[in-house]
Amino acid sequence: MIQFLGTSDAQGVPRMLCDCAVCRSPQNKRSRPSIFLHSRTNILVDVSPDFRQQFIDCNLSIPKILLLTHAHNDHIAGLGDLADLCFWQKSKLTIISPQNVLDEVKQKYPYLNSSRNVYFLPKDHVVLDDMFISFHLVNHGNNGTSYGIKFTSKDRQWSYVSDVICMTSDQLKPFYHLDLLILGASYWDVSDYPHQHKRSIYDVREALQVKEMVMPQKMILTHMSHDIDISKRVLPEGVFFGRDGWKVMI
Repeated sequence: MIQFLGTSDAQGVPRMLCDCAVCRSPQNKRSRPSIFLHSRTNILVDVSPDFRQQFIDCNLSIPKILLLTHAHNDHIAGLGDLADLCFWQKSKLTIISPQNVLDEVKQKYPYLNSSRNVYFLPKDHVVLDDMFISFHLVNHGNNGTSYGIKFTSKDRQWSYVSDVICMTSDQLKPFYHLDLLILGASYWDVSDYPHQHKRSIYDVREALQVKEMVMPQKMILTHMSHDIDISKRVLPEGVFFGRDGWKVMI
């Protein structure tokens, strides 16, 4: 089972000092992006600045594994809280991601090591709980690159690709015909955005185009800014807005 811990973009919803209708709406309250896999091992994907409150609100178990899509603040800034939790509870945490991501994390958190019950495992694929988990490099626009993570089991395939834009045909290949694609879409439609070259995440219009290309059975959108009012916008059949705390069977 997948649980969405946070579904916002880097600034969260409501945004600080913003008085727009979406930020005032309780239906659109969203924390920074992360998901939790309730399994034998308990796997956390990304650890946002809001991890402590997410852990409490969702009544989570301590994760044994942390998978990282990339080392941007909104995806790793809860690592200090998670490491403290594991240290004081005497629980081992293994952080898995490709080498370049882990190198950046170690630079930002030089005190995290085996003495704090934190271990780093540089891998672009690994087998956990009978799932083959693989990391796939994708474009992150003006913010460089990120990784989409694909989970393959005996009868299910699904992926978490939170920070991505303008995927090439080669980058799209791992994500065809999935049972579920979780995809980042920060805005509703920015086709007239004056600074297209500075973008880093799909909008919903573009995300739906990706769906038409790779044809997942179901798509759930995440990484949503205050431009998206999930109480008023309507999506096509088989496409859903993620919601903080939502549990999805897979």
